[in-house]
Amino acid sequence: MNYLKTIISVLVLLAVISCQKNQTEGGGQVCFTVSSNEIVADMTKSKVSEYTTLPSTEDFSISVSGSGYQWSGKISDWDETTVLLAGEYTVTASCGSIDTEGFDAPYFTGTEDFIITGGEASSVSIPVSLGNTIVKVSCSDDFKRYYKDYTFKVTRDGTAIVEFVKDESRAAFVDGYKISVEGTLTGESKTYSFQKEYTNLDEATAYTFHFDVSNVGGSSITIKFNDNVETIDLGDFELND
Repeated sequence: MNYLKTIISVLVLLAVISCQKNQTEGGGQVCFTVSSNEIVADMTKSKVSEYTTLPSTEDFSISVSGSGYQWSGKISDWDETTVLLAGEYTVTASCGSIDTEGFDAPYFTGTEDFIITGGEASSVSIPVSLGNTIVKVSCSDDFKRYYKDYTFKVTRDGTAIVEFVKDESRAAFVDGYKISVEGTLTGESKTYSFQKEYTNLDEATAYTFHFDVSNVGGSSITIKFNDNVETIDLGDFELND
C-alpha cells in the first residue's frame, strides 16, 4: 500500500475551562487545553482513531517551566488559580511513551511556548501529534492460499516487539528508528523463515508491509513497502525439507 502523508483537521481533546480572574499585580494565571492532529499515511486517508482509541483528557500529563517555576503532573490536576510571575514559559504535553510499543500503544507529544502578563488570564492550547510510527501487515489472496500458516514479528536487535499472527488486522505502534520484520511461512511441505531490517521510518506515519507470492512454486515472495517491491528468495531461508 502506498503511503501518503495527510494532515487531518484538528480534534480538540480537552474542553477549555474558564480561567479564574482574581489576578495579582505582576502575575497572571493560565489554563491549558490539548489539541491533537491525527496524522496517518495510507491511501484511504484514515485517522489515528481508526487504528486505536484516542487518549482521553485524564490521560495527558503536562510539564510547565519558566521564570524560575517548574510543575509536572496530570493536566486535570493543574490548579488554574496558580499565580505565575510575568515572563516566558514552556509547557509540554504527552500521553504514552516512545518506549512502549505494540498494539494500542500510541504516543502523543507536543510543546508550546507562552507568555504570562501581569494581571491577565490566558488560555494556552498545546498542539500534540503522534510521536511514534504505525506498522501493519497485509497478505494477498494468493499468499494466503499457498501458505497454510504464517506469522510475522517486528523485532529490534533480536528482541520481539509485537507479533502479527495469521489474519491479524490490527496495526502496531513502534519507535521507527530501527525495526526488523521476521516471517515464518508454512507451505504444504516446507517451512521458511526470513528477516528484513528497516530504519529511519517516519513518526506520525503509517506503513503497510504487503506480502505476495512471486511465482507458482512459492520459492520466493515479494514485500511491497513504501512504494518499493522487493523479492526475497526463500530458498536461502529454508528450515526443513
